[in-house]
Amino acid sequence: MLKSSNINSVLNELPNESARDPSAQSSPNGKPKQDAETCCSSQDNEVMGSLAALQLSAGVLQIAEPPLNHVRSQLRELIGRQNKTYIDLSKEKYKLDCSEVARLNDMMSDVRRYKEKLTKIKKEMQSVYQRTKELKKRAANVAACKQRDYQRKLERLQHEESLIGSQ
Repeated sequence: MLKSSNINSVLNELPNESARDPSAQSSPNGKPKQDAETCCSSQDNEVMGSLAALQLSAGVLQIAEPPLNHVRSQLRELIGRQNKTYIDLSKEKYKLDCSEVARLNDMMSDVRRYKEKLTKIKKEMQSVYQRTKELKKRAANVAACKQRDYQRKLERLQHEESLIGSQ
């Protein structure tokens, strides 16, 4: 295709190259050919312009396509690596989430176990409190009974002494 990006080289490669240079050839009647702009109709100019545009675009595409293909392949490779990294990170996150869930479940079972222990200890403390309360009441009754017995015994001794002393 094109070897240069210079517009003059593209225009020079047009099929009718001699039309651009009036001194290059002469017409069959011996007169030199006129310039392409003066001898061709506007329709011929459009065809030549579109041909030049096609050749220019083909040349630009030829120049730009290999680096673009290289960049495209690099992007594909980069996206592939990025997807692999994303998948790896997702797996690690899932592992962490699973380990955290397992640790959370262990903590919740510990909480249940400690709550049961606490409830058991509370019941035992309530039971001990009730027994202590009853024992204090019994101790107070026993002390009151002993006090009455001691008081009666004292009164009886005093009564016996008074009887012995009065005789």
